[in-house]
Amino acid sequence: MTAGAKPAVQARSQETRDRLLAALDDLLKEKPFEAISIADIAGRARVSPASIYQRFNNRDAAIAMLIELYMRRVVEWHRSPRGRVDVRKAGSLKEAIEAVALGAWRQIETLGYLMRPAYLYSRLRPDLIGEQWDALQAQAGKGFQGLLAAFPNELGESDGAQAGQAIAYFINMMFLGRLLHASEGLFSRMTAKRFAAELADFVCGYLEQKRRAD
Repeated sequence: MTAGAKPAVQARSQETRDRLLAALDDLLKEKPFEAISIADIAGRARVSPASIYQRFNNRDAAIAMLIELYMRRVVEWHRSPRGRVDVRKAGSLKEAIEAVALGAWRQIETLGYLMRPAYLYSRLRPDLIGEQWDALQAQAGKGFQGLLAAFPNELGESDGAQAGQAIAYFINMMFLGRLLHASEGLFSRMTAKRFAAELADFVCGYLEQKRRAD
């Protein structure tokens, strides 16, 4: 083996992996995940099906690809201009929460086609998730903890870390409802602005109760 051969092989392998994920991304925009086969992905990426099994978990390889694609797109989203939420101009915590909620709404509008199956299949195969999923949840909690720290009067004497985790969990569950049931009931009748305002009211109400308890 000549010097530099191994990096070249690794580069080609990563390129193939990227093509496979891009192929799955394109297919998800056309049809439901459950209607996509390994052969579909390989055909779109112009590689052999064996290439998929060489790079992903042999069992449920498509789900492993789905989870990895989700992780990649979420990271890319938060690094993009559309994914950045500037709360420094917010005059109150309520305005800041509304800004965060509107950002999450935009994310679902853009990535919902991917987020929806990724969530559902991650529940079926938690062994394929890895540590990244927990890291995303922890990051969300720390984000809200930092947001609360910017508005200390809203928190009172409460534990900022605990409140941040609770708020992150609540908002995540609300948007999960939006993600999975966008065309049903209340979610189908609410605009992004109205949804963000209602969400902010709930969060501020929760913090008000904590202040009273303290």
